[in-house]
Amino acid sequence: MSSAEICSRCVMDTSEKIIDFDENGHCCYCREAIKRLEAGEWNRHGEAELKAVFDRMKAECSGRKYDCIIGISGGVDSSYVAYIAHRYGVRMLGVHVDAGWNTPVSENNIRKLCEKYGVDLVVEKVPLDEMMDLQRAYFISGVPNQDVPQDHAFFAVLYRYAIEHGITWILEGRNFSSESILGRGLRFDPKDSVNLLDIHAKFGRIPLKKFPIMDEKTFYEDIPRKKQFQVFSPLDLIDYNKFEAIKILHADCGFEYYGGKHLESRFTKLYQNYILPQKFHCDKRRAHLSSLIVAGQLSREDALAELARPPYGDPAELEMDIRYFIDKVGLTREEFDRIMQEEPREHTDFKVNKYYRRSKLLKNPWVRFVLSVPGIGWGKRILKRWF
Repeated sequence: MSSAEICSRCVMDTSEKIIDFDENGHCCYCREAIKRLEAGEWNRHGEAELKAVFDRMKAECSGRKYDCIIGISGGVDSSYVAYIAHRYGVRMLGVHVDAGWNTPVSENNIRKLCEKYGVDLVVEKVPLDEMMDLQRAYFISGVPNQDVPQDHAFFAVLYRYAIEHGITWILEGRNFSSESILGRGLRFDPKDSVNLLDIHAKFGRIPLKKFPIMDEKTFYEDIPRKKQFQVFSPLDLIDYNKFEAIKILHADCGFEYYGGKHLESRFTKLYQNYILPQKFHCDKRRAHLSSLIVAGQLSREDALAELARPPYGDPAELEMDIRYFIDKVGLTREEFDRIMQEEPREHTDFKVNKYYRRSKLLKNPWVRFVLSVPGIGWGKRILKRWF
């Protein structure tokens, strides 16, 4: 690794556990993102292709009630996807998972959006006692991806509704321009129900009877094998600019911005702006800002100026959010402060699903070499049985 501490092109730095720099001081994250950009992964002039995909979607689903399903959070990305799909006459079933952390702004955005664009909305309320017990367990566990409880519930509910309604198209707000750079060191797949259940078994206090959990076989085997869903990201086919999208949504349906990426959730706001920087020494703004730099939507100077400001500019607001969190999950302020000082754990300190173990094993160069030798199909069968 170079002696550089911060990338000379974006703003990723050595606080990221997995990072390297080339001779120009450019980090592996922006190098990879630019390589993908040059390879045409992000097509900023794809209106014709966008129309073609929507036309195919509508043709395939002409005899059904809905053309697609879309998760609605009240955030910018998913809201703008709904705006675009509505322009093309797409019939959407919107799914919102209320995990107990909604802000009034996000709830108002969801209501305005669905009324304006004719989205049929279903709201799944996660049992509050179970949700907060699981969120508490994750905080005590000390694993880095504290958003797993919300994210797992979202995926489980979204796929369940899609299966129940026979919907084969899923619209998502994932996009290159604001998410081309994602740190690797602290990420973990939120769909891993084995990991989730083990963390809860060790630190939870009540059983999870109604919390939406999708088993590992469904997520990792049945759904991919059956190829029953086509996931489409419309924002990668247009010149998507988050700042312009906010203006358009505000003018068109009264959308209000909530202050940052994924901060439509009160817990995610505290997690990204306080828990991650303080306990895990990771400022997630770096990845978000670096993505915008690569997309040409933000200068490095402006990104550095943003990082110079504390995530919580108002100490009173931070204290209010901490109090809100500990009251919801059932912790004292003393317990919260003690847990914040404890050493972090890895997700792999707990049980993980067999698909994760298998994927890690197959990345081993020796294993990959052995499996490449002709005539040892038995080796693959053994690995599949063991892992």
